Amino acid sequence: MDVWRTSTWKPLRQSLWTENHSQARILRMDIDGRVSRRYEVYDEDARLWESAVGELVRLRTWDIFGRYLPPEGRVLDVGGGPGTHAAHLAGLGYEVVLLDPVERHVEAARSRAEVEGGLTFGARVGEARDLAEPDESFDAVLLLGPLYHLVEPGDRRRALSEARRVLRPGGVLLAEVITRYSWVMDATLKGILDRTGIWDDFSRNIESGLSQNPDSLSEGGFWAYFHGPQELRDELSESGFADCRLVAVEGFAWLLGDLAQRLADPELLLDAIRITEMEGSMLGCAAHVMGIATRN
Repeated sequence: MDVWRTSTWKPLRQSLWTENHSQARILRMDIDGRVSRRYEVYDEDARLWESAVGELVRLRTWDIFGRYLPPEGRVLDVGGGPGTHAAHLAGLGYEVVLLDPVERHVEAARSRAEVEGGLTFGARVGEARDLAEPDESFDAVLLLGPLYHLVEPGDRRRALSEARRVLRPGGVLLAEVITRYSWVMDATLKGILDRTGIWDDFSRNIESGLSQNPDSLSEGGFWAYFHGPQELRDELSESGFADCRLVAVEGFAWLLGDLAQRLADPELLLDAIRITEMEGSMLGCAAHVMGIATRN
């Protein structure tokens, strides 16, 4: 199946997103206001569709899904935003539940899931550190945003612990982070190395991993933690996951000046990224790295 084509969604029962809702635990965690304010002004739905880099990330993510997710089963998409990946997986026949702490994302995801006669996937408000789902109830868990928006190590450990709890033995975790030097590369691509204060930003990014100065965060700015690749591997291992593999999502390709033209016919470019995706040097030059691990 061509991973870059929009799949025909397979409707699931209307009640999917409300299952177990009446027995759900009350969420005790609130999303960091520095994160929620970002998504009040930023169009997350457009990110993976309206730029060449966003399209590359989407296609590569779907390519990774096709090779590392189990062939069928239940998928919990934690921090799934407006539902781009959930819709894709539902179209492939997975039973998908999307959680996101931002209500406008959940509303957008529900709209995306609607088809005549039901929903293709479930969507509800939820938080990575305190999942309402039962133990051992999913074949795969996606964390494609929570680990970089949880800047405190303890919060990331809690999110990983919760993901492991709801996975069935042998289940697969796909967890994504932003890499430590991504802002240096991105700013270079954008030609803004002469912007006031940007070199101080770089120093803070590299030394602390923080995306911005917490004492002078711009309103609606991007508040996140940037990982070193080995740091992600360590966090997965320390949280009890096994068979940890790191995959460069964009690899070298997001740095190409003619990326938009190459994506008009992406097969060969995707092939080139795929054969380099686990090379250590590619992990450092990608903007995102995905950790793939299993629950024993």
